[in-house]
Amino acid sequence: MYMAFVEGLIWSVLWIIYVYVIVTKYPWQMLHDYPEDIQKASTLPEPTEEQNKKAKLFGLLGSLVIFGTLIVFGLMQFHGDKVGFLKVLLYIFIIAMIWNVVDLFVMDWLIICLITPKWVVLQGTEGCKGYKDYFYHFKGFLIGCVYTAIMSIIIAGIDYIVLRFLIC
Repeated sequence: MYMAFVEGLIWSVLWIIYVYVIVTKYPWQMLHDYPEDIQKASTLPEPTEEQNKKAKLFGLLGSLVIFGTLIVFGLMQFHGDKVGFLKVLLYIFIIAMIWNVVDLFVMDWLIICLITPKWVVLQGTEGCKGYKDYFYHFKGFLIGCVYTAIMSIIIAGIDYIVLRFLIC
């Protein structure tokens, strides 16, 4: 399971890059993830049709890279092994939960709540209390645990089917 930890850190770096680009280039795409006071105070201009197209394209390509990488991690780990679904699921779940923990401690609590660099502060929201709301981010982490479990089942299912029936 050492590799799950290493790959979890690699997957976390991919997510950090993805989130950074969205927050800095397409901030309206992340507005719903901010606390309510920040959402209400935001004076972000409405995106143009061209900006929306670029944001959707980036979101699609970024998601393909991130989730494709997770699928590949499972396939590489268990290629050539007779492995059960639960083992694949545990492996994928560990990788994904590492990101969920990194998101909470590094992205949310350290960067957003403690440091609060200018690049995370949305236009018009300077001084909002939501930037220092540790509990808001902890609730997000708990919700992320549920999404992580569901997503892990789906990705592990894909890996298991590929390993079992396509890569014999």
